[in-house]
Amino acid sequence: MPAGGSERGPAQPNLPLDHDEVDRALRSLRFWVVVVLIGIGAGLGAGALMAILHAVQHLAYGFRHGDFQHGVRAAPGWRRVVVMAAAGLVLGTAWVVLRRVGGPVRSLDEAVWEREGNLPLVSTVVNALLQIVAVGAGATLGREGAPKELGAGLASGLCDRAGLDSTQRRVLVACGAGAGMAAVYNVPFGGAMFAAEVLLGTLSLQLVVPALATAAVATGVSWLLLADRPTYEVGHLPLSASVTLWAVPLGLVTGLVGAGLVVLVGWTKARATRGTRTAWSVTGAFVVVGAVAVVLPEVLGNGKDVTQLALSGALSLPLVAAVLVVRPLATGACLRSGAVGGLFTPTLALGALVGILAGRAWGALWPAGPEAGFALIGSAALLSAAMQSPIASIVLVVELTHSGLGLLVPIALAVAGATVVSRALVPASIYTASGWWRDGHARGDQRRRGSTRRR
Repeated sequence: MPAGGSERGPAQPNLPLDHDEVDRALRSLRFWVVVVLIGIGAGLGAGALMAILHAVQHLAYGFRHGDFQHGVRAAPGWRRVVVMAAAGLVLGTAWVVLRRVGGPVRSLDEAVWEREGNLPLVSTVVNALLQIVAVGAGATLGREGAPKELGAGLASGLCDRAGLDSTQRRVLVACGAGAGMAAVYNVPFGGAMFAAEVLLGTLSLQLVVPALATAAVATGVSWLLLADRPTYEVGHLPLSASVTLWAVPLGLVTGLVGAGLVVLVGWTKARATRGTRTAWSVTGAFVVVGAVAVVLPEVLGNGKDVTQLALSGALSLPLVAAVLVVRPLATGACLRSGAVGGLFTPTLALGALVGILAGRAWGALWPAGPEAGFALIGSAALLSAAMQSPIASIVLVVELTHSGLGLLVPIALAVAGATVVSRALVPASIYTASGWWRDGHARGDQRRRGSTRRR
């Protein structure tokens, strides 16, 4: 559950949801009409965004067939730098103009918890388009940020048109975000759990029902444009005593990594470049990432292909170690520059790499089965540690792969340990990290000023 369950951590107030109002909403025909419309819009929007993503990738790196990683590897090194430099300049400038014209770009968590679900539709749509172009060009950010924002922005606009109150709008904006995620990854249950557990902070019946309905409609509609198949291909994963026991120390390790990731995200987002300097800082960060990609092309993109390679056991140990170190630094550089994007897929990829490293070390002592099992359990554990969402993380990993049911016990053990360790070290998630970082340092500044006055 995110940063403190119903209390969302020090960076955010408790969400004043009136469950009686939500109960009344569930009996309202107008509410359910909006639920269906959000699902349809989120499903179509996800399909359109994925079409844009693939078009940008093919245009940027000049390939027509195969996955993104194959296309990047086939492109000459200079092209990786040039593409990232051009994308940085164009996108950085566009974000400056967007923020001047439409105001600050609000995060989904901030919109739900602090702004009663209000999101400006036009600015939100434009920001989603810029995000998906950034990921297509190779920014080390997640592709899910764009469909989530598009679904949430659409939900906010529909709620205003339908005259729904602030409680209903908050619920449906979160549902719209979950629907966008569900549609783009073909994970209806995972998208619903993301909306309820991560964004709304509770799995109460009143919130899970509309979240499930919205995600189901969006996923079904997306099949008109996107393939109905698992995001990652994974073979049979047998359960063993070795992998079950290994999951316990893995949870501790991924909890530490998750806490570090939350701190990194909090620091970079809280100190992100603002104003006209964003154009040059985004360009500079993208150029650096492109230059690194000359030697390590796996640093580019959201990490989907890296995760698939990890699940397939196709990564050498030195490459796993290098990508594990470089990718989070590249993501931090993008966020620090003022770029905007998702964090779900990058976190999933890092979890798979942590799982492989820990699994290979364990396997030298006690063989534990296919390497894909290590990667799958590591992904679930790090997701939960970083998002503070154990249920959503398990559901998402199982749905993304259509596999892992046989490993539910070790997955649950690793997820539980990772969540407890990360929560004990850092009372925030990757989605509340910037507010937690700002609040913590503001209190520290106040204490230092008070101490100075007393002296």
